[in-house]
Amino acid sequence: MPFISRDPVTKVIIRATTREVPGTEFVPHSHPELMAFMQARGVDLKQVDEALSELRRTDMDMSRAVEDVITALLRKNILKMGDLPKAVQDRIALRVKMRVQIAEAYDRATSSGRPI
Repeated sequence: MPFISRDPVTKVIIRATTREVPGTEFVPHSHPELMAFMQARGVDLKQVDEALSELRRTDMDMSRAVEDVITALLRKNILKMGDLPKAVQDRIALRVKMRVQIAEAYDRATSSGRPI
């Protein structure tokens, strides 16, 4: 997510941003030069690490929320499956298939009539 700009002569980092803009390069959050740049400017790297950890921790929940929004938009015909990129269509189709398999398994177990 971080993009950096370097001084054209010295090649040291002169700017860091979360958005790609012309002339920037992507580096990982743990890039030693980026960490030194941030620390030299009084940024608490622990705070950044904690925010990144929280984003990673909530990725699955957010993924499900986005899936639910897309499903609602499709059901209301606000969005058509063909409007989505092919890769997204394939992912959604696979997830729908997996959810159907899970629901069917629960239904079979429930309708078997055998007590536990």
